[in-house]
Amino acid sequence: MRAEFLLDYDVLTVERAQKLYLMARFVGGDAPADHRRRPLNLSLVIDRSGSMAGEKMDYTRQAAQFLVQHLSSQDRFSLVLYNDKVETLVAAELVTNKDRIAQQIQQIRVGGTTNLSGGWLQGCQHVASYASAESLNRVIVMTDGLANRGVTDTNQLVTLARQKYEEGVPTTTMGLGSDFNEDLLVAMANAGGGAFYFIESPEVAPAIFEEELSGLLALVGQNLTITLTPTHLVTSVKQLNAYPMQNDGRRVSFRLGDVFAQDVKQLLLELDIPSLAELGEQQVAVLRFEYDAIEGDTTEHHSHEMPVMVKVAPLGELPVPPDAAVAQSVLLLKAAQARQEAVHAADRGDYDGASRLLRTVAMDIEASPVRTDQLNEERDALLAQAELLAHGAQAYDQYSRKTMYTQSYYTMTSRHTDTMQLRGRERERQSQKMHTQELSPTPNQPPQPQASENENVPYQPNVTPNQVLWRGRAYALVGDIVRIGRSRHNELVIDEKGVSRFHAQIRREPDGWYIEDLGSTNGTTVGGAKLKAPYRVSVGDVVYVCDEKLTFALKA
Repeated sequence: MRAEFLLDYDVLTVERAQKLYLMARFVGGDAPADHRRRPLNLSLVIDRSGSMAGEKMDYTRQAAQFLVQHLSSQDRFSLVLYNDKVETLVAAELVTNKDRIAQQIQQIRVGGTTNLSGGWLQGCQHVASYASAESLNRVIVMTDGLANRGVTDTNQLVTLARQKYEEGVPTTTMGLGSDFNEDLLVAMANAGGGAFYFIESPEVAPAIFEEELSGLLALVGQNLTITLTPTHLVTSVKQLNAYPMQNDGRRVSFRLGDVFAQDVKQLLLELDIPSLAELGEQQVAVLRFEYDAIEGDTTEHHSHEMPVMVKVAPLGELPVPPDAAVAQSVLLLKAAQARQEAVHAADRGDYDGASRLLRTVAMDIEASPVRTDQLNEERDALLAQAELLAHGAQAYDQYSRKTMYTQSYYTMTSRHTDTMQLRGRERERQSQKMHTQELSPTPNQPPQPQASENENVPYQPNVTPNQVLWRGRAYALVGDIVRIGRSRHNELVIDEKGVSRFHAQIRREPDGWYIEDLGSTNGTTVGGAKLKAPYRVSVGDVVYVCDEKLTFALKA
């Protein structure tokens, strides 16, 4: 492992106040051999509320099974499911029977609301029961919705996450889709000493699980902390990243957390230097790296301290251009900060201001003497997002907010590669969507409404319908699942008061179509009775989604 730092300028001028950018960098060592790595003590906590129905849960099962298959018999694993209730599906055990665990995962079913705190805390209990200095402890929480049962207050959940981390139980959070609270999950991950992931589309879930597991299996260091003690020549210190920090008035410390094999952790600090009268070499600060190196079953604490020296020269001797690596990091982090500020501005309805923030940094990148492929890609991404924000509320939705917020978070926590991958997946998804539309305009689209003259359909028991009627429109039953609710991610969107985001679904089975409630607030009724189990629909059946009438029919 290697600790070092770089300055954008190591020569300062006299008689002029200036900003100095210091990039502290820590590079992880080689990955441990499999027989030497630290055993995992892992609890996977999965949201199985109604909104997880369909491909969300399909890919989540696949991702969980992938994770289990890549654990070894020295690793301990538990699996907790939660909706309005909490269930331990797999109690904490050594992974000696992967097929049995995979079969249990395959049986996961959805329904109900979201008691995130209850599921997470039960996962923490499983990990705490077997936590030790010889194991790598971690709780991974995945959700696609808002915490609406149990503890729901953000401050309380973040305080609990910090408390669990201090007790030796770190938390990683994963948000799936566009309906979860990213502010909460990021804050919990930061306080809990883990990472946050945005799973923007269900099919990405296995890759995200693989990324987290790969890191855990290649852990080489923990508790990395970088501390700066400035001299009297520095009037203020500001970080451009988003690491948890502590300032005791004399020194400022930043917690960067776990270090994985060949991982590069970077902390970029902006130092304000007043005008200096004396020429020659001067010390502006002391930089200290502290971490616990992991080697097999042993942990060894290391610390490295190094002075930060600059040369003070006469006016006109400042080197041009600045150090390229530091300058690039400054621009990328300023872009990340601008995204964060743009999100807050757009949340207030100031879309023009949000767009200007992004365009300003894009112009700074364009004007920079440092030109790289990463900076060019960043400039183009900023301009595209600025254009989106310029269209106001019609373009700025929960998905675009999460995309920008996550890109900001990734870059500000030494994960700019993840930012670029997120954008790359989105470009690929858009390209595939356009290609699919060109070749086949209709097969993968949700049911398209057509006019319906009559919703009074004679009842025909055991006759399978092929369309559902709602408010004078007919929707063809296509595919294997037709989800119903307020969210735009449903195939049949009913954006009416009393209807839940993911209220119900119509599912194809070999013997016909079945409708089932997904744990909605106001229920789904057939014949005046609330559905408690899937119900096979026939032609003429009338189903109420809250107060919205659906009639099943057969179009010749």
